[in-house]
Amino acid sequence: MPPANNVTWRGPSALLDGQNTLDNVKTNLTGGYYDAGDNIKFGFPGAFTMTLLSWGAIEYGSRYEAIGEMEHIMEIIKWGTDYILETFNASNVDKIYVQVHAKHTVLLFSFKTWC
Repeated sequence: MPPANNVTWRGPSALLDGQNTLDNVKTNLTGGYYDAGDNIKFGFPGAFTMTLLSWGAIEYGSRYEAIGEMEHIMEIIKWGTDYILETFNASNVDKIYVQVHAKHTVLLFSFKTWC
């Protein structure tokens, strides 16, 4: 969880994301945000959300500052974007992990859960 987690009853989860040897994935895919209550992290909706939050912080920064929430929104954005940066190898982009679900299984452009 981000250091500025305001929800005291929530704790860390999915600490093994990207470590499942069945998928032949050996990368750190912990962090980020779930899309909904289904414990799946979707890359594209997550990227859209971080973009929209960032745009809001730029456009309405003075209002976030006025209520003392600018540092908080920046930490939320950093947590999400740090996860996005973990989903690919910037020096040699040969894979982009776009979906990670609750069983620590990485889905590469395939949503196997309900198929």
